[in-house]
Amino acid sequence: MAHGGHRRVYESLPGCETECYRRCVLDRLRPIVELGVRRLAGRKSPYQMTLSLTNRCNFRCEYCDLPLNPLPEMSGEEWCGAIDELHGGGMGRVSLIGGEPLIFKQSGMVIRHLKKRGIHAAMNTNGWFVRDQIDDVELLDVVCITLDGPREIHDRQRHPGSYDRAIEAIEILKSRGVAVVTMTVLTPAGADNMDHVLAVARDMSFKAFLQLEHPSSADCMMPMAPRMTDERISDLAKRLLALKDAGEPIGNSRGTIQLHIDNGRYLGTCDGCYAGQYYGYILSDGTVCPCLLTHRQAEAGNGRRLGFLEAFHQMPPPRGPGCSCVPTFEVNQILNFDVGVLWNALDMTLRRRDRARV
Repeated sequence: MAHGGHRRVYESLPGCETECYRRCVLDRLRPIVELGVRRLAGRKSPYQMTLSLTNRCNFRCEYCDLPLNPLPEMSGEEWCGAIDELHGGGMGRVSLIGGEPLIFKQSGMVIRHLKKRGIHAAMNTNGWFVRDQIDDVELLDVVCITLDGPREIHDRQRHPGSYDRAIEAIEILKSRGVAVVTMTVLTPAGADNMDHVLAVARDMSFKAFLQLEHPSSADCMMPMAPRMTDERISDLAKRLLALKDAGEPIGNSRGTIQLHIDNGRYLGTCDGCYAGQYYGYILSDGTVCPCLLTHRQAEAGNGRRLGFLEAFHQMPPPRGPGCSCVPTFEVNQILNFDVGVLWNALDMTLRRRDRARV
């Protein structure tokens, strides 16, 4: 049976528990069917959306300038309205990010609204506030914690004391039956210490994702992984593939790792990306854009002016040389029906389901 957090959400809905479960399953299946129909017809579908609740953060990571660029923030009620609108248009999966999303005071309201709509909900967090907000966070389907290396590397790149809080967050989430993954930003120091992350992943039984450092300005027109050479990136990708083939708990699919071997620092170009077509991004001020790295290409606040679904459908495709965003290209590969990536995603889903049973 699913862990208690999800059960409380279902029991809070009107009607019997069995009916709530049935509706939740149907809510999950409907957007997938709609995505398939719209893909066959060549129409857009906001199947997977990333909601950036805030740019505010309690960290000042060396590779991120988002907290230095404050934006207006929508209220929890406005986010719930956007969720309803997009869900009605085919949204079935959501990732909550920031900044640090748990700084947003109504993040619990947003999480609970997503689960009441039967939407698969994930969150990217630094883990600092997980202990204090566990009653809300445990309702999520997946939580991604950033883990950049051993304590001295992680704390230097992110925030003093943040390594221990990240490990604590993983322990608490797993004790509640929540699926956990980590993301390691491969700065030069992070790349030298990824063995530590994989050792922690083995010991604590989770999958570790690793991706190259993006420009701190979050602009795809700036170079990816600016502090690493092409030769080092290629060698790193080859090593990752060898480690994955050896059974290390690496979340990146073989197909996505191979893209780095073939293309270097870019996983692909903006021209070949499905961002803006089958998934997108909403900034805290209501701007609907293809992705974080192309948010400057969209009209600020267009979702609040046009309506979020209409802003998604009016959104032009992204422009630029591409990026190194692993989650984006995992989705791209899935939408291209890459068998290896589909199996990688299915394998992780099944393992998460087994770990979530009590």
